[in-house]
Amino acid sequence: MAKNTPAPPLIVIYGDEGHQKETALANFLDTLLPPEVDRALALNSYDASEKENQGGPTITAVLEDLTTLPFLADCRVVVIREADTFITAHRERLEKYVAAPAPTGVLILECRGFPKTTRLYKAALAAGAQLRECKKLYGRALVAYVLAETRQRDKSIAPTAASRLVDLVGQDTGMLASEVEKLCLYIGERSAITDQDVSDLVGQSREEKIFAVADAAAAGRLPEALRLWHQVLETDPGAAFRAVGGLAYVVRRWLAAHRMLAAGENIRAIAPKMMMWGRERELQTLLRHQPPPRLRQALAAIAHLDSQAKSGARSIERGVEHLLVRLAAAAR
Repeated sequence: MAKNTPAPPLIVIYGDEGHQKETALANFLDTLLPPEVDRALALNSYDASEKENQGGPTITAVLEDLTTLPFLADCRVVVIREADTFITAHRERLEKYVAAPAPTGVLILECRGFPKTTRLYKAALAAGAQLRECKKLYGRALVAYVLAETRQRDKSIAPTAASRLVDLVGQDTGMLASEVEKLCLYIGERSAITDQDVSDLVGQSREEKIFAVADAAAAGRLPEALRLWHQVLETDPGAAFRAVGGLAYVVRRWLAAHRMLAAGENIRAIAPKMMMWGRERELQTLLRHQPPPRLRQALAAIAHLDSQAKSGARSIERGVEHLLVRLAAAAR
């Protein structure tokens, strides 16, 4: 929404990605209520997860707020967070309001779902509402998100470095945006973020932990791998959420080492690229125990674990243990 365009009567921010919704809400408010506006006089905010007698919104109070003339502002804004139950309870009243909205009122609904098949959705479109869907991102969309966040800060990042950042941090766009911010500050006057910057600042210690776990399992040292994995879980509460991406990165790295060997590259030249300096023999043994077909099976198993964990069908902690057992068994 451009700053000079008329304010829409309704803005709906919906979806399952919390950080994107918070960012969208902040941007809309900055446009509707610029710095010179006293938000205490022009903004009412409700949390619809609260009951009405605990400060949650009533339809009467919301409509009164919207029809009250703004003071020292172009519009009066009413925000309702977690608005799904509020919408369900007052759908007809909202449809009538949207059909004939207050000329100076802007209603912002933040919710998880806003189905296109409802009359409210169609009425919102007819009234010129702003509808912003914020969906969870996966795969290439997450890499594109990192690239866009970096461009917004007048910096650049190679797609390989962006992909590595996603592997290390995971799918939380809020955490990714925070890491991009830190990286942009870290590189100072330089214009581009490199793979090494990502390794140095974001994930070297996390990387080393999951690498050590995977290396031990792939070499057949299952007790050591399980001990290290349990240590990781005890010392890093967020490790389980990053483990799937980290393991996928490790397995893809081993597959890349196989491709380098097949292309005639020397194991001594490959080891530093695998962050295994001075461990050429260990890498050679690992690759012998874990041939490409087996690694591709492991990669498929990691993807299946990721899918199961997202649906709640399986815990990441137990799934990783099972994967470590499979890697270790192959090395015996």
